[in-house]
Amino acid sequence: MKTIYIFVLLLTSINCLSQDYSFKESYQLGSPAQVSISSSDGNIEAVAFDNDKTDIFYIVRKNNKVLNISRADLEKEVTLEVQQSGNSLSIVVKYKNEFGWSDWRDKMVVSFRLQLPRETACTLRTSDGNIALKGFNRDQRCNTSDGDVNISDVRGSVIASTSDGNVSISKVSGGVEAKTSDGDIQLEEIKGDTRASTSDGNVVATKLMGNITMKTSDGDLKFRDIAGSLNAHTSDGNVTGNLTELKNELTIRTSDGNISVFVPANIGMDLNIKGESLDVPLNNFSGRSEKKSIQGKSNGGGVAVNLSTSGNVTLAYR
Repeated sequence: MKTIYIFVLLLTSINCLSQDYSFKESYQLGSPAQVSISSSDGNIEAVAFDNDKTDIFYIVRKNNKVLNISRADLEKEVTLEVQQSGNSLSIVVKYKNEFGWSDWRDKMVVSFRLQLPRETACTLRTSDGNIALKGFNRDQRCNTSDGDVNISDVRGSVIASTSDGNVSISKVSGGVEAKTSDGDIQLEEIKGDTRASTSDGNVVATKLMGNITMKTSDGDLKFRDIAGSLNAHTSDGNVTGNLTELKNELTIRTSDGNISVFVPANIGMDLNIKGESLDVPLNNFSGRSEKKSIQGKSNGGGVAVNLSTSGNVTLAYR
């Protein structure tokens, strides 16, 4: 009898561990599809699959535990607005009693895990949670007010923003716009024009192609193997990196920091450089060169290179 009890208890524990969501709803969407999820709380994870089936997993937590409840039970606490029209699906979560909990642990938090067709354009919004997205062939938009955003493997453009958190975007074959008010931005393998902006944090970019803009108010800007044009600005930090191909423009400004940049060998440049100390090769140079300022043409001129800082400037060929 004791052996049977232990077996039943073990089986129950295994079932609880395997059930990492509260309930699931499935939809049949044509291709290309559009899916919009909006919630004021919780995490959202979207993963692409090679089929037309859309599975929406609701993960409802209370006291940090996943609840085994139905949609009817959930709708006693929140309002779910679910609309499907053709290839489009929209789900909005609204809390009925947003300010009525005396203890935040009594609040039900709704997170989502989405398994969607690869040809899906997603619009994902949450106010307090993380967003993760991977593997889609359409344009993507992700926004959270307090959380991290992680996006990878997208054939299309990406717009990602958070007010308080980090943004990580990699392997995108389209334009990228990344923004956070308080956090770091990491970009890798992007083939499209890119704009990255943070108010308090660092920006790190690796293997980007196109017109690139990087800005931070308080932090460092680092880049490696950039092909295209670059406009980088920080108010308090260093700017370092290399370009494998330079087109149109190289503009770097920092109010309090050093600049160290490597550019392709023997490229023609129109130089406008200011700093406390300058280490700049002047090959076939014509113009004006002083201790703290250089203006003129190198190697016959060509790409506009504007470097300005109150610190040191190093420009070298590689």
